[in-house]
Amino acid sequence: MTVSEYLSHVSKLEAFGALLAAYLLYGICLAIYRLYLSPISKFPGPKLAAYTLWYEFYYDVVKRGRFAWEIKRMHEVYGPVVRINPYELHVSDPDFYEELYAGHNRKRNKWAWSADMFGVPGSMLATVDHDLHRRRRAPIAPYFSQQAIRRFDPVIREKLDVLYAKFEEYEKSGQPVNLDAAFTALTTDIITEYAFGISYGHLEAEGFNPEWVPLLMSASENSLLHKQIPWITGVMRKIPLSLLLKIKPEMGNFVVFQEGIHNRLEEIRSGKNPVDPTSDKATIFHGILSSDLPASELTPLRLQGEGQTIVAAGTLTTAHYLKSTMYHILSNPAILQKLRAELEGAMPNLAVLPPYRELDRLEYLNAVINEGFRLSHGIIQRLTRIAPDEALQVAGYTIPPNTPISMSSWDLHLNPTLFPSPHNFKPERWLEPGADALKKYLVNFTKGSRMCLGKDLARTEIVYTLSLLVRRWGGDVDGGMKLWETDRSDVEIEHDFFNPFPRFESKGVRVAFG
Repeated sequence: MTVSEYLSHVSKLEAFGALLAAYLLYGICLAIYRLYLSPISKFPGPKLAAYTLWYEFYYDVVKRGRFAWEIKRMHEVYGPVVRINPYELHVSDPDFYEELYAGHNRKRNKWAWSADMFGVPGSMLATVDHDLHRRRRAPIAPYFSQQAIRRFDPVIREKLDVLYAKFEEYEKSGQPVNLDAAFTALTTDIITEYAFGISYGHLEAEGFNPEWVPLLMSASENSLLHKQIPWITGVMRKIPLSLLLKIKPEMGNFVVFQEGIHNRLEEIRSGKNPVDPTSDKATIFHGILSSDLPASELTPLRLQGEGQTIVAAGTLTTAHYLKSTMYHILSNPAILQKLRAELEGAMPNLAVLPPYRELDRLEYLNAVINEGFRLSHGIIQRLTRIAPDEALQVAGYTIPPNTPISMSSWDLHLNPTLFPSPHNFKPERWLEPGADALKKYLVNFTKGSRMCLGKDLARTEIVYTLSLLVRRWGGDVDGGMKLWETDRSDVEIEHDFFNPFPRFESKGVRVAFG
């Protein structure tokens, strides 16, 4: 009997049984390899996590951004190096951070599985190869240099003037302000003005366009599903947007966000939004599109990915920092009083905001800013790197080359050995002897060859905003700013959607005047 004759006599039930048996055999072989033969099989961690990525899927997609806390539990049980999925190790040793996130002279690739979790192929964020990332970063980096940010300084001040005026309107009306919405509007309008030459105008919108914050949160949450099942994004994009917003709002909001970036880039391409790329008002994408970059680096898909990355990165982390740090300042009267006293000396005239460099030299303001960096964390999503050319040593282990390895900012920032009483907002820790040595453990902007490009822009926004608000509304005279129906749970991070978010029930950090 030939094979074809044999198969023609096989019933559907027999065929199904054979496929099921083959699938089970494959699963058994895969388990044996991953648990006992894999190059990282000797590293400790839960066996189920070592066997399947569905373990992470459960905590991140089903439980909505909770895998970071499960990793924390793993370290408590298994030690400083744990295997968190079939391919990846997570490390909690603070002194390993600069070894993993090394400079340009040591190659550090991203892990392809997690690199494009936002669906932005071709962007710097999604670039796996160390050398290609360096080439893609080079034409954008000059726009985020300290010199470039100083040229952009008047625009930042203009946006702060709008915020200041809106706060005065709220003060007169007696209505509370949602700082989540206000600071997200501020950072969005600044970064979109710098990226495209036209801001989104959220500062002028009623209530600072409060719908923008949940839209960004939904887009961030969608990254966890896209990382696990990337093809589902393409399928769901074929669904009409109005229906998608109903059945899968985080995906729908992600599409809305991407379309907004696409439209801004098309305005620049078509000449509807002209700016001289050599002027002081040159924007990031006017400059890039008029550069001599090869056509392969100027495709619409790649530029949309960069635009999406720049806007999201320039918006969410700084806004989260500002609302969290303002909460801690306002909830600690002694800190508020001391900071305002320092700012009164530096800003005798409320109508004149001193130059950035003068404010950035203030000792206590710097201590407050550093403590804000420590407790806001930047992003808390683990950042995975691969050392393709070398084995790495940590905590008595040798990690083979080409192994995905990750660390998390909050793991360092809340380390009680480095920072006693780590959950307390205590600026004075940065004024104590030896405090300078602790700054290496502030990794909110990460480190190494992929350090956050926007760190100088973010710091400028932070220095100006905290100085202006605390100097104007940091006391009881002339209507001080006070927390309104807000407690610490409104700034405590409960969900890791790459960007940190509080409990879903939170209405945000809200303040009232008077």
